[in-house]
Amino acid sequence: MNENNELPRGDSTEYIYDDIFSGDPVFDPSSPQDLIDGINKALELDAEPIFADGLAKRLTELGIDCTKDDTDIMLAEVKRRYKQLLGKDCPKAVTNWIKGTPPGVTNRCNNYDLCYALEMDEQQVHIFFEKYYLTIPFNVKSRIDAVYFYCFVHQKPYSTVKKMLNASSGFVPQENAHTHTLQIARTIRETDDDDKFMTYLSTHCYNNEQQFQLARSLINDDIKAIKEKLTSDSSNDVHKGRENSSVIDELLGYRYQRDNKKRNNPNLPKRFTESLIKDVTLGKIIRGEEVTYETLRKALMLFRFYRFYSEAPNTDKNSIFNNLCDFYDELNILLIQCGFARLYERHPFDCLLLYCANTDDPVIAMHTLNDYGKED
Repeated sequence: MNENNELPRGDSTEYIYDDIFSGDPVFDPSSPQDLIDGINKALELDAEPIFADGLAKRLTELGIDCTKDDTDIMLAEVKRRYKQLLGKDCPKAVTNWIKGTPPGVTNRCNNYDLCYALEMDEQQVHIFFEKYYLTIPFNVKSRIDAVYFYCFVHQKPYSTVKKMLNASSGFVPQENAHTHTLQIARTIRETDDDDKFMTYLSTHCYNNEQQFQLARSLINDDIKAIKEKLTSDSSNDVHKGRENSSVIDELLGYRYQRDNKKRNNPNLPKRFTESLIKDVTLGKIIRGEEVTYETLRKALMLFRFYRFYSEAPNTDKNSIFNNLCDFYDELNILLIQCGFARLYERHPFDCLLLYCANTDDPVIAMHTLNDYGKED
């Protein structure tokens, strides 16, 4: 991974970054109109073919001159590469990505196989995942990710990937994550022996509940702190059995959010509203049950956002800017430590979070934003 806490920025990303950090802050963000520039920018980002842009750039580097609009050229070249380099047909899911469907991240093999077909090295895979898949690669507590990490690090042929995935398909996930993620990655990096790696993998692969444990621990600490704050203040209306809803209300400005249909309003980008925490998923995090990567990342970011700006008042233009810079740096470091993708200004969720931070009351700005998202 790039040692820098920030992702490298192209011209489009640099423009958004400058717009957020150099733009005038919003004072008294009590109306959606106060945040409309940020909302419109995020809606534009949600409609951008980010994946096609990244694919076109990589193919151009490989000698196939194309742009994000050259769908037929990209499709033909990717299909050729799958046949020639991977020895198989390009999956329908990947062809759909090229045609405009946002990439999924559930079947991780599809994401990694395309990187193999595009002849990427480990560093390039990191950047491509974060900037164009909008997720993180190489979660080495996962069996599949660990296999690909080993093969990219040690530059193994794709035939080794297939052999290892097949051979490890029966490995039983460990019940307790007794080894830190960084230690697993370090060991894999230092082990350039297929048999030794497979032996190690057999005792160091984990299910979803054992992954991202640092993030889960931090989120639970934040949940506990917010609940204690709410119950200690007699002015707060916290009903027994509805504490999770009260936490969500404190973070996002609405309660009892159970019906996903209410969150699909076109006022806000889909990539902002999807996977936001709600009563059910908050309960799953507390109980250590399975939740998606995107839900965990957004939950961590929202809790950090709330805790930071509850303690760092924005009183004038200078304090708003200084706090925004500190928040940006601190959150990036934490995301990396937890194994999540770094802040990326072209991600609609990250973009709007930073726009809310560039106000004199970021928590109220987040409430205003979500209330606007519920309007018909």
